[in-house]
Amino acid sequence: MFIVASAAAQQTQHAALERLRAAISDSCVTFKCTYSMYVSQTRVEGNADVMIQGNAYMMSADGLQVYCDGSKVWTVDTSVMEVYVEQAVGVSAFLDPTSSDFVFDADGNPVSASFALQDGLKMDIRILSMTKSKIKPEEDFRPQVNFGSDWIVTEL
Repeated sequence: MFIVASAAAQQTQHAALERLRAAISDSCVTFKCTYSMYVSQTRVEGNADVMIQGNAYMMSADGLQVYCDGSKVWTVDTSVMEVYVEQAVGVSAFLDPTSSDFVFDADGNPVSASFALQDGLKMDIRILSMTKSKIKPEEDFRPQVNFGSDWIVTEL
């Protein structure tokens, strides 16, 4: 009986995850959330606003802005005029049921998630609100900053 209940719960989570993937593929989804993770055995917590559309995303969290247009990721710290640029890992990596754990409410909306980032860090998030809107232009997922000579730009 436990095995049947466990299998049913997995199918329900998989179905909810598929609905979330579909929402991201045909609209722009915005989350307000809290997050926590351990960096070098130090717990880091904060609040973030996240916008996801297809394999593109934008996140603003505690003074940092992270932009991803699907091919590049820019991590921007305007307070010190520094940006890190690297190749993107698709959003779908975070929506993989084998490498993440999502909790959904009765309506199939995500309320929390745990997943490992590419560098091995584990992140836990609690979703405070979620809205869907029309598809945004691709440039909304790129920094709108001119990284002139006064910026430190690090290509990873």
